[in-house]
Amino acid sequence: MRGWTTVLVIGLLMWTTPALAQRGTPPSRKSLGELSAEVARTTQTYRDAVARSLPQHEANVREAVAALEERRKLHAAGALPAAYVDEAERALAAAVRELEEAQQALAEADRLLFEAALQQRLASLPPLPRGGFEDLAILLRFNGPAPWSLKDVPALERRFVEAFGHTLPISAFGQTKVHDRLGLDHRTAIDVAVHPDSAEGGWLMQYLRQAGIPFIGVRDMVPGASTGAHVHIGAPSPRLIAPSR
Repeated sequence: MRGWTTVLVIGLLMWTTPALAQRGTPPSRKSLGELSAEVARTTQTYRDAVARSLPQHEANVREAVAALEERRKLHAAGALPAAYVDEAERALAAAVRELEEAQQALAEADRLLFEAALQQRLASLPPLPRGGFEDLAILLRFNGPAPWSLKDVPALERRFVEAFGHTLPISAFGQTKVHDRLGLDHRTAIDVAVHPDSAEGGWLMQYLRQAGIPFIGVRDMVPGASTGAHVHIGAPSPRLIAPSR
């Protein structure tokens, strides 16, 4: 428990930083690439702490399951009051909840690390001319001239369902915690969890190019991998405000 409390404190410090910035703290003068690198460093430290806590959380769940089974047997034999069984059930529920919270924290950290790496890569690229398209090893980008807003999502979803028979797998709709942390304005953009090189990703990017809608197709930050691959629809997320220290 003490180890997880330490991890929780680190997490709270990391995730409350943008709130301080939004309450009026002057924005940092660091570039987006520098800011993303800094966020990646602090997030990696946080992620490592969470990852180290997982084996203990898993052990706590196993112990709580064994304790509950033992108390149920004793209660069935008339050797233990029902209150002790209730206590063991609460202990198991708490252990499971703490494990799930750690797993969720790990997933959030992974998403932030991925987005920070993506922003560092984008910051290193020259801007595309209006209507320009570029296909690189880890990403594709199109600076379409057509306007785009979240009001356009339903029409896109209908076309996607017609083409593939299932809903558009949107992984980020507008602003999220990850974009807040990086100081990015994602309020009018969406991320779709399809690989750019898949049939669905190819269809989506072709549809967007024909409509003149800007997008970024992300293969991965590591060539040949697919974790985090998606298509960002909308203009590249501009700097909103830099988190304060």
